[in-house]
Amino acid sequence: MGETFRQTVHLLMGVLGAAVILRLGDRGAFIFVSAALVVQFLLCDAFTRGYDVPVLSRVMDESERTGKVPLKGGIAYAAGALFCLAVFGRGYTAVGLVTVGVLDSVATLVGLRFGRHTLVGKKSFEGTVAGAAAAALALSFLIPWWAAAAVAAIAGIIEACFPLDDNVAVQVGVCVMLAGMGFIAAGL
Repeated sequence: MGETFRQTVHLLMGVLGAAVILRLGDRGAFIFVSAALVVQFLLCDAFTRGYDVPVLSRVMDESERTGKVPLKGGIAYAAGALFCLAVFGRGYTAVGLVTVGVLDSVATLVGLRFGRHTLVGKKSFEGTVAGAAAAALALSFLIPWWAAAAVAAIAGIIEACFPLDDNVAVQVGVCVMLAGMGFIAAGL
């Protein structure tokens, strides 16, 4: 199950997180993301200390890469979303979450299976293009197609080339890009 399950969780975190944020008001979204960050941090601490958490320990065994800090990706997701909420608002944050969830998941799965041309590190050209295309399609339900295509392309470059955590970098990069384009996410 390994990587496919892990990437499915990654995808769901982005899409479902965005859906919840869009349904809640500003304060509710802030509380939701803050609570997610705190709960994940506490669970990370519990797993690191060797505690067995019913059901979640099994999910963690299936979804975390060996030798990595437990829930690091989820904590990064929530931290990035919290920053984006505070600076850019719910609409931009939702677009950032969908982008990172879809882009990273599809890029990883396609790259592992079909990747032949390496860009940076283990990132493949094939995975990056597939991830950006899937993200553009998903984003077209939230923002105009032209903005979705531009956001997904830049996010693909960030995901492939940025050396630090892409769960934060892609979200923040997307929000900065939307703000720089003067895009109004009021319709979200």
